[in-house]
Amino acid sequence: MELNKNERTRNDRVLIVDGLNTFIRTWTVTPLSNTTDYHVGGVIGFLKSVGYAIKQLNPTRVVIVFDGKGGSNTRKKLDSDYKANRSSSKLRIHRSYLDNMVDEASDESMKRQYNWLIELLSYLPLTTMIYDFVEADDVIGYITSNLLTDEENCVIMSTDKDFLQLVNKKTIVWSPTKKKVYNRQSIFDEYGIQSTNLLMYRILEGDTSDNIHGVKGCGLKTIIKRFPEIVSDTKMTVDDILNLANKRISESKIYNEIVSSESRIRMNHELMQLSDVTISGIIKMNILDRLHEEDHKFNKLEFIKIMTKYGMMDSIPDVHKWLRETFGTLLSK
Repeated sequence: MELNKNERTRNDRVLIVDGLNTFIRTWTVTPLSNTTDYHVGGVIGFLKSVGYAIKQLNPTRVVIVFDGKGGSNTRKKLDSDYKANRSSSKLRIHRSYLDNMVDEASDESMKRQYNWLIELLSYLPLTTMIYDFVEADDVIGYITSNLLTDEENCVIMSTDKDFLQLVNKKTIVWSPTKKKVYNRQSIFDEYGIQSTNLLMYRILEGDTSDNIHGVKGCGLKTIIKRFPEIVSDTKMTVDDILNLANKRISESKIYNEIVSSESRIRMNHELMQLSDVTISGIIKMNILDRLHEEDHKFNKLEFIKIMTKYGMMDSIPDVHKWLRETFGTLLSK
């Protein structure tokens, strides 16, 4: 049964948005220009994507987490290849849209729109979090694994499969591209593995999007075939996998590959796990304090002023109604 606004409490259903993931995705695919022909797809696409999620998921509040400056440094110290394949020069707005837009370098467009977005978010009834030298993944992992109580539920909004490892009875993941909610059952239906052990599969396979190398030959079907234990809901550790591989090393060369890749597997665990994140005690206290602070005040007038200032008022039809219907149901205290 759905609770009405008066019966709901602030953290009953928290929508946690992977901010940079959402911004880069919408910047790339949303072909919108402002009144002076500058691309604004990153700003408007972000707002519409979050707005759509709010209407679909009916959260009690929204927390948006962005990567801090130097956020990848800790993982890059572990693995210099981490995210080495990422570059703003690889991101492009679709060529067919560019003829009608002001010519602007990709990195300049992203920086400009990011600043505009942060300005607009400060007038919406949301919580935003950005911490230098901390990735958004770690902040989100810390909130879901350590700060929300058993009675408080959350939805993580991201296309990043890393978050599927956090799915349990109180945490689900919303994929804005697939328009799909991932709970424990849907993860099992898609992967044939319980969310409890999805991290172990990802550690063995690797992650091309973050340039994390896996173990040669370890695809999903092979992992399930050679480690049927991974299908169960009993959580497996790196030591469990290595011990099983050692016992079965004569049965298949894949076990030998795993045993000889022990250092890689252990490093991948450090790089990919989000349940016990490595961030300072001070940052953890800041996250806790921010989670319990009041959200930004809902200031429609200033939001409209900024939209007008940057020539984006026509980008959202009937923006007054959109603001009311999208953010009016959130609980700010």
